[in-house]
Amino acid sequence: MANDDALSSLAFLYLTFSHATDGALTMEEMRTLADKVKRWAPEADLKEIGSVIQGAVAEYKQVPAGQHLDAARQKAAALASIGDAAVRARIIADLESIASADGSVSEGERAFIDELGAQFGA
Repeated sequence: MANDDALSSLAFLYLTFSHATDGALTMEEMRTLADKVKRWAPEADLKEIGSVIQGAVAEYKQVPAGQHLDAARQKAAALASIGDAAVRARIIADLESIASADGSVSEGERAFIDELGAQFGA
């Protein structure tokens, strides 16, 4: 499933989730986010993964304030439509890992994970 568009969508979803759910993006979350994106494209080198994440940051900055999570929901829906149950479960597991990377899961992170889990049937 890790074509370029899907990988960009995953990076945007993970980045937006990390920042917009609790207003902070810690170094631990960023490292975990990059690791999770890399695992979807094991053939990509770190420079390529960095470029994908930079693209996600640029896209994030273009989304109007207050609309980031809606944009993330749209990306998640698109990803769910091209992936099977295993892909959807992996996305939820990745979000769980990113959320807990800083040692705590905020209420906003938990609510978003639960919402996507219900949407994905996970």
